[in-house]
Amino acid sequence: SCMKKISISIFLYFSILLNADIVDITADHFHADDITKVAYFEGNAHIKQGSNEFNSSKIIVHFNKKKKATKYEALGDVKFDITESEIHYSGSARSITYSPNDSKYYFFGDVILRDLTNNRKISAQTISLDLKTGLADIKGAKKKPVHFIFEIEDKK
Repeated sequence: SCMKKISISIFLYFSILLNADIVDITADHFHADDITKVAYFEGNAHIKQGSNEFNSSKIIVHFNKKKKATKYEALGDVKFDITESEIHYSGSARSITYSPNDSKYYFFGDVILRDLTNNRKISAQTISLDLKTGLADIKGAKKKPVHFIFEIEDKK
């Protein structure tokens, strides 16, 4: 059973960017609901925008009336690679929500966030990352506290 790979490119215009960014999504299966303005990409879902990439079992994209994406959800064994404000992040989570309007990422469930630029690693249950302010809100679980690993430069 050879399932056709569906590749859909959605053009999105972000107010912060002068040039339009192309969001490229591939998945084994695609369906959209015109009434709720939600698109579902299932099976080996992959989303790429510029240098940012997400792989998960399912991607859901929410649109507004002007057909602009207001929210992305990557669900199920998510692997990600993001570069924002010259900081390169990679890692994994059970699910990730990104809202382009306020530049916020929400990482949920067994989150591992690696800051490759500053050589830091955070393990937590939930992390919210505000790209405009650079602020991160990190929460652990009762049996799994937040775990930070980072390098301290030697001052000689």
